[in-house]
Amino acid sequence: MVKVSVNRYVSHRIDTIRKDVEKDIQKLRKKTLRNLEEIFMMSSRVTRGKIKHQRINGKMVPVTLRQRRRWLLVAGQTALMIKSITTKFDEQEINLQLSKLEKLVQEAIDIEKTKKAHKYQKHNFRDLQLNTSKI
Repeated sequence: MVKVSVNRYVSHRIDTIRKDVEKDIQKLRKKTLRNLEEIFMMSSRVTRGKIKHQRINGKMVPVTLRQRRRWLLVAGQTALMIKSITTKFDEQEINLQLSKLEKLVQEAIDIEKTKKAHKYQKHNFRDLQLNTSKI
């Protein structure tokens, strides 16, 4: 009968699982970063004016200056997420940031909100900078 150390067997399995999880997290991190980079590039193209029209409800509509400003916020939030994910990979934090990003994108797309927005309402870009201290 072969003697097998249970402790060694279990510790070997734990190490194997840890390596597998690390590989999977790295793959997920790469995929997430790739997708966020695409969002960042697209929002920066809208902000710079390289994309002049967007499709809303099946119609091509010109992008307004106010919408470009909102796309700038989308690009900023995306950059913060990229920075956060490169340093750590926390699923709950990513979901919170994705919710914020989704809200910003919806605001950037929604023409009615941008038309009805208060004339003097300005987004404080310092809020984005203050949020980086949490990351």
